[in-house]
Order: sequence, then structure tokens, then C-alpha cells
Amino acid sequence: MVDSTEGASDHWSGEARRPGSGEAAGSATEERVRPVSSLGVSELPTYDQIVQLPVRAEEVVPPEFIDENGHMNIRHYFDAASLALWRVSIAAGMDETYHAERGLSLFTVEQHLRYFSEMNLGDRFTVHGRLLERSGKVLHGMSFVLSPGSRALACTFEATYIHVDMTTRRSVEMPDDIADRFDAEIARGDELGWAAPVCGAMGVHR
Repeated sequence: MVDSTEGASDHWSGEARRPGSGEAAGSATEERVRPVSSLGVSELPTYDQIVQLPVRAEEVVPPEFIDENGHMNIRHYFDAASLALWRVSIAAGMDETYHAERGLSLFTVEQHLRYFSEMNLGDRFTVHGRLLERSGKVLHGMSFVLSPGSRALACTFEATYIHVDMTTRRSVEMPDDIADRFDAEIARGDELGWAAPVCGAMGVHR
């Protein structure tokens, strides 16, 4: 994954289109308009709710992950959580072939992490990814780091990505087939029946 905002500024000048504004409702290129509300700590999803999402990464905390405070350092939460969310996009078709043959990719434009419980030496953790919403060029998702041993949520990672032409380094619309797969993944998350605890400071601009 490339973490860069270069060439992405042209997206933010536009508003998300609603059905009927010159684009057929239900088309693959239609920009999604669905509110994603910020939730407080008291409204976090439960362990049992989060484990309904597929496991995208899994590891046992090794000695080299432990910092001077005696627990897993923040950078390792970031590594695992960002990888898990990236694997969701790979599962939707944004693999090495997509980058090599189409010359398209996702750039990270914003991230937000929250920590809720410690991970210590020898603890096993799993990471679960969920896509929340998209527009024609922007994807918003979240991953969850869980501690199965304590049945606790350790960390949430929220990110916004922009779809980029790797030749021009400018934002471009997602191809219809990828947009359809993202929509299907978003719908699977919605069907779980619980709201993602987003920060409220990022997402698809409307």
C-alpha cells in the first residue's frame, strides 16, 4: 500500500452525487450516499459481533513487538491493521495483476487509530476488516484488532483511500467491476446489523 496524498487533491473539490443527478440509480459508477455516524466508546461493537467478519490477519505477539512499557508497541497495531484492510481490497480484485495490467491503485489519504486494551507478550490477536462506504474515487474502511484470549477489542484502525491512475498520479473513477465488488463487500458488512465505531472526521465527502 502506498501512503501518499500526492495527486489526490482533485477529488475533494466535488460532492457525492445522489441518484437522479445525471447518473442512473443503481449503476456501478454511482457514488454511494449512506451516512456513517461516529460512535462513542460505550457504543463499541462487541467481540461476538466483530468476529462475524472474516479474519484477515493473525499473529502471536513476539518479543520484538514489546516496547519499554511492557506491551505491544503502537506501530505493530498499525502494521497488522492496515495489512488486514488492504487484504480486503485484494480480495475484491485489487491484486498485483490489477496494478500491473491496469496501472491503477489505492493511495491512503487519512487514518485514525484508537486503542482499548493491551496486547502482551505471547498474546494471540486476530484482525478483521470491513468496508464502510465508497464514492466513485474514494473508499472508507475499518479494521479491528481482537484478543481472543480475553475476548476484547484491542484497537480499531480507520482509513480513507483514493483510487489513483499510477501514470498520471491523479485520482480516477474505479472500474465498474471493482466498484461492484466493493459494493458487495460493503453490503455484507451492513447485513451484520451493527454500526462501525468511526471517528466522524473522515469518510466520503458529501
